Amino acid sequence: MSELALYPVGLFFVLSAAHFARSRIDSRAAARYTCYGTALLGAGLLVLAPPTVRAVQGTGVPVLAVLVIVLGDGLRDGAAAAIRLLAPALRNADPGHADAGHADAGHADAGHTGPGHGDAGHTGPAVRRRGGRPREVRGGLALLGAVLGLRLALITAAAPDLAGQDLTVGPELSARLALAGYTAVGMLHTTMCLVALLRELLRRTRAAGPGRLGTGLRLLTGGLVAGLLWNAWSMDDVLRAAVTGSQDGPEDTLCAVLGGLCAALIAAGLGSTLWPVATGAVRGWLRAHRHYRALTPLWRDLHTVLPEIALDPARHLPLPPRDPRFALYRRIIEIHDARLILRQHSDPRTAQWLERATRRFPPPSAHAAATAEAAALATALELAASGAIPQATGATTTAAPAAPASDGPTTMDTMDGEAEHLAHLARVYATCPAVAEVRTLARTSRAERARASHPQEALR
Repeated sequence: MSELALYPVGLFFVLSAAHFARSRIDSRAAARYTCYGTALLGAGLLVLAPPTVRAVQGTGVPVLAVLVIVLGDGLRDGAAAAIRLLAPALRNADPGHADAGHADAGHADAGHTGPGHGDAGHTGPAVRRRGGRPREVRGGLALLGAVLGLRLALITAAAPDLAGQDLTVGPELSARLALAGYTAVGMLHTTMCLVALLRELLRRTRAAGPGRLGTGLRLLTGGLVAGLLWNAWSMDDVLRAAVTGSQDGPEDTLCAVLGGLCAALIAAGLGSTLWPVATGAVRGWLRAHRHYRALTPLWRDLHTVLPEIALDPARHLPLPPRDPRFALYRRIIEIHDARLILRQHSDPRTAQWLERATRRFPPPSAHAAATAEAAALATALELAASGAIPQATGATTTAAPAAPASDGPTTMDTMDGEAEHLAHLARVYATCPAVAEVRTLARTSRAERARASHPQEALR
């Protein structure tokens, strides 16, 4: 299984290249070099994975497996060159370097002597739009060409064979040194490229300070440090090649571990700006689902007496909603509709019953308003269930069931605030002993009134 570990790492870098190809980074050169570097590195890791090399080795053509390893190393060299070019692209995209670009443009304009030299006279701004200086780009490409040419010459001089998973050469000192030099040149080139980008990231990290951007840059810096450790592991191959004439052909397990760490840190750094959005969405989903469940007992009692409040009568599944925010919004509307209907069933004796109940079961002072509202809701619901509207008895009426409680944990300016208020009301409605006592008194009164209006049925 460890031999397959390089495949997800390589695929991560290839998919990251596709992401950067579609990204809208301000510097086109930065996006371009990032895309090149991640694509080449991912392709190189996929080529150098042990199962890939073993599959090519199974064709029976030994030199073909060696060429596959050389190809994978070349792809990694190309990725390192793109990483090196990313550093000046980021530096030139920094507004702090704009004045230097204008100075270059001024020198170019000074050399402008006629219409035929118009392009040369505007070299500075064109370079900034392209995101890099031609001299740095040409230098990086020239260095890459020299590294590839030198490594190709060294591997040709070494003429290695692939024995199992090891590149091996003859006992001659020249062959061993050529194989060691092949690996050393690649390692030094990659180290130099990573250090160039690391210096630029460290400068930007210090300038960014604390915050999401700084955290993302620090994680990217950690990814580059893991890449340096990953690359430094090649020193083992250099020493083995110089002493024994053999070295690892494909990447080994430790390289896969370091590559995975590098990919994980880079992914975390690149996704640092998405964390607040993602975590906010998750928190919003969980909060909506929690409020939806908290309102369910109150809604169920209201819906039992007033089934017409349901906006979606066909949905009676006990499954959680696919979109809890929309379901919560609908449930809030249904509860408000029920409270509006219950206003015509307000019982003027609720205040008397509530006074008796609170003397027996005094609620916390913070829940006083919610207790009064829940008690009015409970008595109105009892009257609505009986189908009778009581006559006024001269007692002081309570607030209508639709009146909001002033002691809710949050304001009701938003849907979340309204949901929090109704969830608080639902908890008081379901758990407060005083509300339960008022409900019992209302139910008893309703039963007594029914017996008084139908004495013959009561005798039976």
